Amino acid sequence: MHTRPDSFPPAIETALDRALIGLAPPGLLTGCRPIQVGDEQFLLPAERASIATREHRARDASGAGRKIAHELLQRLGWADLAVTRGRMGDPVWPADVVGSIAHDDELAVAVVAQTNAIRSVGVDIEPVVPLPTDLLPIVTTPQDRLGNLDPDIGGRILFAAKEAAYKASFPLDGLVLGFEDIAVDFKSGEAVTSFGRRLTVRFSVSARILALAYTA
Repeated sequence: MHTRPDSFPPAIETALDRALIGLAPPGLLTGCRPIQVGDEQFLLPAERASIATREHRARDASGAGRKIAHELLQRLGWADLAVTRGRMGDPVWPADVVGSIAHDDELAVAVVAQTNAIRSVGVDIEPVVPLPTDLLPIVTTPQDRLGNLDPDIGGRILFAAKEAAYKASFPLDGLVLGFEDIAVDFKSGEAVTSFGRRLTVRFSVSARILALAYTA
């Protein structure tokens, strides 16, 4: 049990929980949690050692994400299992399990599945605000197809989708990708990397932008 900050509306957490469930394919477990002061306590010793930053807010965000991951892993039969940080900052999951963790300034989300249901997965969470104009040409490529996305926040949705796609592709290919290496077609709901990896992409917009990428 945890104490939610008074300034954080419970309805937002509920809405995002529902949005994640709506995005998830069969077999994918999802969770959401407000980041709170002291959430660093939920980092297991191995996780604590693998996260280099000493900045308390960042460690609280990591603790909130790991707490969700621990609860989801327990539902799959893995109790008290550390999800350490890999050399590229990626979460290290147990054999036969895939997952992803993301957070913004206030909320953490995590998704977990067994590999017999999902081969790889990535999740991202972003505020519902336009992408800074200087970032838009960096994130967008001629191959992207935004379709009928809201022009005000389409760039931010694309950013989230590419972040999720990169997180899903890295465990499979081990390749560091830039935004220019990922093309997203929102009409077909697919992302393709410059190395030929194809991923399903889904997103939702409510109190936050949520993006999910996976291979089934």
